[in-house]
This record gives sequence, C-alpha cells and structure tokens, in this order.
Amino acid sequence: MSQETPQGLVVTTALEGVVFVYLEPGPVSEADLNDWYDNEHAPLKLTVPGVKSAIRYKAVDSQTPTWLALYGVDTPEVAKSEPYNALQACASDKEKAILEKVEGLSRRTYVHTATFTHPDTPAESLPCKFLLVVTLEMPTPEQEDDLNKWYDEEHMDLLSKIPGWKQGRRYKLIDFNQLKGLADKPVYKYLAIHEFTEGNFLSTPEFKHATSTEWRERVMKNAGRKARVFELYRKF
Repeated sequence: MSQETPQGLVVTTALEGVVFVYLEPGPVSEADLNDWYDNEHAPLKLTVPGVKSAIRYKAVDSQTPTWLALYGVDTPEVAKSEPYNALQACASDKEKAILEKVEGLSRRTYVHTATFTHPDTPAESLPCKFLLVVTLEMPTPEQEDDLNKWYDEEHMDLLSKIPGWKQGRRYKLIDFNQLKGLADKPVYKYLAIHEFTEGNFLSTPEFKHATSTEWRERVMKNAGRKARVFELYRKF
C-alpha cells in the first residue's frame, strides 16, 4: 500500500521488521571484529529464511556504541524463528571468543510503521552513505498520537527539503536484549532512520528549520530522545 504526501513523498506501510544491533567492541580489535562480522556473522544471518538484507555502519558522531548493524526481515517474528536462534546455538569458537570480550551489545527488534521516500530516489541508490538514527519515548498515549501525526503531516515533508535526504523509515519496538556495558542503557519505543547522501545535513538551514518548528517543540518538550549519525561501512 502506498500514498503521497503534499510534497510528493511516496509513503509505504508494509508490515515488515528490522533487527537493530548496537555493538561496542571494547578490547576487540577492529580487524578481528570486521573479519568475524564480514566473513562469518552477517553472511550466516542472510541464510535464515526471512532475513532479506544485512548492512553495517560505523559511528561518525564521536559517540558510542561505535557499530550498528541492521537486518531487514520479512516480519518481526523472523527474529524469534528456529533457524534464526539456531545460529546462536551453533556459534563458532571465534564468535564465542569475540562476544565474550566485547564491551556491550544491544539487540532490538522493531516492526515497521511507515517509509517516506523522496520521488528522486531509485531503489538501487539505497542505502545511502550517511544515516541519522533517532529513538524517541513519549510519556503518554496522547503525546504518542501527536508524535505520529507530526511525523506524518509535517516532519517528513520538511526533512525531504534537506539536500541529500532520500528516505525516512519509522518503526515501533517489539522487544530487546542488552548485555554488559549497554545492559542499563534506555531503549525507546520509537525509531526513525533517515538516509542521506551528504554528511553535512545537520548544519543545513533546512535541517535547522525542520527541527525548530512550533509543532516540533511541543512534541519534544517532554520526550526522551537520542540521535546518532553513522556512515555506511558495508552492505552484504
């Protein structure tokens, strides 16, 4: 199902999901981490029925966690399926050793609610080089309704005017599991992922306008919010 916003963005609401994984390697070297992830972990995930994509990103905002992996799944239930869980049960010695050493891990499963795509975005241009990840928590159901209405009726259209913005996807949290140094970190209910071709989007007048409207100020007044910026490392 698809429709268009007043600015011409294509809106789709397919019922799919994403497995979102933050990882902070700590004492694990980047070479060892990437060798394991690129040559073993991500390729094995793609053998699971229902896992349709695997993409890794590295932080460029001087914050931690440093690494983000996104696994596109046909439905959120894929992340609880027997083939998916079987990978952990038969983990290699290399995987066990690395996961024993990493500083922190956060694995989250989300259900997709809507994707807004710029009309000048061919499918082959995605994923873009830069990713803005925003997680949000609203204190009341009424404020959640206002958040969703703001995104649908104002925010995505304003973001689409930023040079290099190509797509924004929104998700709602299903479940999560966090270990070690990330065990006590907050996990918010709503997730937005924005694709950009240019890395300077935060400093543009269009971004500043999109994040300073009266409606935005009202929505964010009592919200929990965390924003991160990542650069594409590898698509599998």
